[in-house]
Amino acid sequence: NTAIAKEVVSVANELGCSAGNAALNWIRKQNGTIIPIVGARKVEQIKDNLNCLNFDLTGEQMIRLNEISKIDLGFPHDFLTSDIVKEVVFGGTKDNIQF
Repeated sequence: NTAIAKEVVSVANELGCSAGNAALNWIRKQNGTIIPIVGARKVEQIKDNLNCLNFDLTGEQMIRLNEISKIDLGFPHDFLTSDIVKEVVFGGTKDNIQF
């Protein structure tokens, strides 16, 4: 998506780093177990990619990147995560279960 790429470049320009470094920094700060795969053929490329560890994205930059890249999960996700379906699936005991 070119809109995502443009926003990554915009954030990179604000930070004075490459777009790749901004993207790697953003990805490694996502919730869950997300590990960026860094592909490199040369030592210089690895060193350049590791520069993503030398700066922090601001909260505002994280929000911008998260919003522009948000995916609408649609059906069946929206249906399965609705309160009524959860109540049926858990037999009315959902609030008693620790996730």
